[in-house]
Amino acid sequence: MVKAFVTGATGLVGSHLVERLIKRGNTVRVLVRPSSQTGFLVEQGVECLPGDLVNLARLAEMTQDVDIIYHCAARPPLGGTSQEFYRDNVEGTANLLEAGRQAGVDRFVHVSTVDVYGYSHHDGTNERAPFKADGLYSWSKIEAERMVMRYYQRHEMPISVIRPCLIYGSRDRHLLPTVLQLVTHKYTPLVCGGHVLLDLVYAGDVAEALCLAGANRAAIGQAYNITDGARHTLREVVHACAHAVGQAPQYLSIPYSLAYAMAMLVSGLSSWLKFSTLPVLRWEVIKAMGHHRHFDISKAAEELGYQPQVSLGVGLPLTLKWYRSQMPQAVRQS
Repeated sequence: MVKAFVTGATGLVGSHLVERLIKRGNTVRVLVRPSSQTGFLVEQGVECLPGDLVNLARLAEMTQDVDIIYHCAARPPLGGTSQEFYRDNVEGTANLLEAGRQAGVDRFVHVSTVDVYGYSHHDGTNERAPFKADGLYSWSKIEAERMVMRYYQRHEMPISVIRPCLIYGSRDRHLLPTVLQLVTHKYTPLVCGGHVLLDLVYAGDVAEALCLAGANRAAIGQAYNITDGARHTLREVVHACAHAVGQAPQYLSIPYSLAYAMAMLVSGLSSWLKFSTLPVLRWEVIKAMGHHRHFDISKAAEELGYQPQVSLGVGLPLTLKWYRSQMPQAVRQS
């Protein structure tokens, strides 16, 4: 029986991964913050250990008898200083890598992001594309990946990296709630009219990709893009969300240059005056939403056998069902 150690288990990807590991008969141990709600994990027989990624000695104790580490925890993209992003996403990863090295784990699977390629034009971008830091989040995830690869090269640690695109699913408390809030208004503004490509992936498919990477020796030392394999436009995604909750907004096309200038102004003012902004007003979001973001997953298909199972047409109703039971305020039905 495989014993797995998972970080970020109360988050979107980590929670789906834990469910999948349990169903496959694995023993699962997770790192959780003392303040985290762990009821659904305990109900599944998961061993929950309070702590954080800062304490290397504690991490070494937690991982000393595990076979595989899945590192899903990270500071979310929006909000935080450079020091906070570095501490959580880079130093935290380094500590977990060192704990895993000391424990002699068989595998270490790291969750990165397609944001490591930057927020400029991507239509079929594969894993050979260079890194490009666009903001603190992508910079910190690039540095975390470099740390992971350093352990592979210097210590021959059996690591693998997956790079998911935008993820949605049950227990998503960020992406779709924001979209649903936008479509409840009569007019919904979309950068470039929403005609740019936007990749999505259901959290359960990301969990499956993690399991495949952790079980396949060919994945050692490799990184993989993960999406649902479809070509969506931003407008199609927003329209699907609106239709699912009975809304029919009119779309306003906002020129990219205008939207970006406004976002930079708001970001500057928020830093100066110390106030928070809506996610859709962040310059990183505007830049991402103003360029194609479509990525090639053929490497994952060929080397891991990864085949997306959940389309947007299937995953969106599943997600909304969870929202209606757990976050009814996020879903306003017309």
